[in-house]
Amino acid sequence: MVPVLLPAVAFALPVVIIMRNEKRPVRRPWLFSLGSFAAALGALCQELWVFYLRADKGDVSGMLDTAGAVLVIGIGISLVCLLLNLIALGLSWGDGEESR
Repeated sequence: MVPVLLPAVAFALPVVIIMRNEKRPVRRPWLFSLGSFAAALGALCQELWVFYLRADKGDVSGMLDTAGAVLVIGIGISLVCLLLNLIALGLSWGDGEESR
């Protein structure tokens, strides 16, 4: 359950900023982005932890079978999280200046 939860949180937080930008922008969008990056980092650390457990048990064939997929998933999580956060922060940039 946790391997799905952390990437979902990493993707959901910037999506919240994007969806709320039109109606009522969030006050501190950088906190949402920080939480998103923290969740993505947690997901990547979790993948490394699974590799550590497999190495500890001596399951080298299991590591070799899944190494490519884990690499693609890690790169995908990083790129999607970065892209969503850049879009979210770009949309919320300068919102405080309009009230002057």
